[in-house]
Amino acid sequence: MALSLMTASLLYYGYLSSSISEFAERWTALASYVFLKIIGVKVQIHGTILSSSDFTVRIIDECTAVGPILLMSGAILAYPTSGIRKLQGIVAGTLLLAILNLFRIVNLVWIDTHYPNFMEVAHLVIWQGIIVLTAIIYWFLWAERSEFSD
Repeated sequence: MALSLMTASLLYYGYLSSSISEFAERWTALASYVFLKIIGVKVQIHGTILSSSDFTVRIIDECTAVGPILLMSGAILAYPTSGIRKLQGIVAGTLLLAILNLFRIVNLVWIDTHYPNFMEVAHLVIWQGIIVLTAIIYWFLWAERSEFSD
């Protein structure tokens, strides 16, 4: 597990010092914007800022699913199994975490609009915990189903 945390930390450090982080922020903002429009929320987008008459949200690095994806990927890469199983696990886990993160952002917009007093707890405690636990539980389930090879 220490190796996976070190791998994830190195990947995240590289991510933060690259232009990929800006791309991830913009993609997350755009995906959130599209989903909010689909469900009928009147929202505007300006770069990484989503706004309406009821809320304004700026998508930053921590709003993307990249951190949990790198945590999960580091754990998968450190696990002794075939490269194809690792690739399959990373792709499926990335999709899971990206979709969950999109749902998280839409849910937080809803909470901010309807129950603003609960926004801080929902944002900083509940949803961060859910995302990280999902990454860890996914890895446990993936590892349980993967062949261990020496």
